Amino acid sequence: YLMEVQREISYEKNLKKIGKTIKVLIDKKEGDYYIGRTQYDSYEVDNEVIIEESAELEIGRFYNVNITGAEEFELIGKIIS
Repeated sequence: YLMEVQREISYEKNLKKIGKTIKVLIDKKEGDYYIGRTQYDSYEVDNEVIIEESAELEIGRFYNVNITGAEEFELIGKIIS
């Protein structure tokens, strides 16, 4: 039960981030997606930010990302030029 409550809280918090631009550190590339985390999140502990980007991004660099979608433990976004 506790995990279900945590998922709901996390999802509600993530939904509030849609439309906002946040600074994201790129951690890795998986297939067509880059995986990163906000400047406030810890690696493999907090939310991941999934970015679909055709241009090459530099691993270990921060980018401004507009959040376009949210899941329980993931944010989805696009790079802002």
